[in-house]
Amino acid sequence: MVGRRTLTQIVCVHTIPGIGARPRGKRDEDRCLRSHTPPVYGRRLESITSGADVSERILGYRPWIHEDPALTGLDARWRSMDPFGDYRQVLTLAVPPLEELGGPATARDLARGANDELAELVGRHPDRFAGFAAALPMNDAEAAAGELERAMSRLGALGAQLHTNVGGVPLDEPRFDAIFGIAASREGMLWIHPTRSPIWSDYPSESHSKFGIWWSLGWPYETSVCMARLVYSGCFDRHPGLRVITHHAGAMVPHFAGRLASPLEDPDRAAIMVSLTADPIDYFRRFYADTAMFGASHAVRCAVEFFGTDHVLFGTDMQLGGPTVVADTIADIGALGLPDAEADAIFAGNARRLLRIPP
Repeated sequence: MVGRRTLTQIVCVHTIPGIGARPRGKRDEDRCLRSHTPPVYGRRLESITSGADVSERILGYRPWIHEDPALTGLDARWRSMDPFGDYRQVLTLAVPPLEELGGPATARDLARGANDELAELVGRHPDRFAGFAAALPMNDAEAAAGELERAMSRLGALGAQLHTNVGGVPLDEPRFDAIFGIAASREGMLWIHPTRSPIWSDYPSESHSKFGIWWSLGWPYETSVCMARLVYSGCFDRHPGLRVITHHAGAMVPHFAGRLASPLEDPDRAAIMVSLTADPIDYFRRFYADTAMFGASHAVRCAVEFFGTDHVLFGTDMQLGGPTVVADTIADIGALGLPDAEADAIFAGNARRLLRIPP
């Protein structure tokens, strides 16, 4: 057990509800879903990604479905959580994005089913799960806005998870603005998770990425670009109460903050700057960041120094970050040498305050 620290993990507690969940022990006395429920999300994901005509955009994700049994099974998840004592998680749906799994009708159906399952998991295990972020069918923006309303008003979702692009379309496209508006008006959070696959080549002359660069460097780039587009397009001015959590400690932004003071190389720079009501760097500091840096304590330190301890929340890549990812992340935060009050805020206090999670 890790001391007596209270942990509330808020970012990228990946889950795929429904595959291989088995009743076991007192904490898992029921299945994820009752047997009369329509086919669960996890089984549909397996079926879609195993099909002969599966898109190359999601082929890279297929092995991840069974990378760790705790991704899909509650008994394994309990075993992975128990060593850390007072530890609750906010669930987010694992990649791939729903819009990559089929057309708008398929994505709408998957989102509704997944959110119902996530809400049921939280309801059955409140001592383990503090809440969930809704999944949205982003290839139908109107339906996505409606599903966010339903998930927050009827299912108790704490907000929603968005991916950094929607089939290659940026999130600052006007069609998605209503989603940001709903999240802001309902005081919910938006989780930003990167998405990119091996078919996003490293260079224009190539057809595919090599050496896994699409993931190791491509994902942080995706998140950083998404953040910049939201800032410079005026999203925070249109939605003053907007709260956005970024994965991987704010990605590249804390490290390259000096290059983000303005859109220097844009020919419309002057007009962009006039349209904003604050300095660009101030908007970047409005984002929240998790601590999922795979044991790189210096990177977590950079994020804390940039965003401030009140904008950093404990989060890891569980279950896709390796068997020691939670312990490594706890050690990263411990290495910062923060006062107890600030460390406690990162571990749990900020999540409770921002998401209104009761103790």
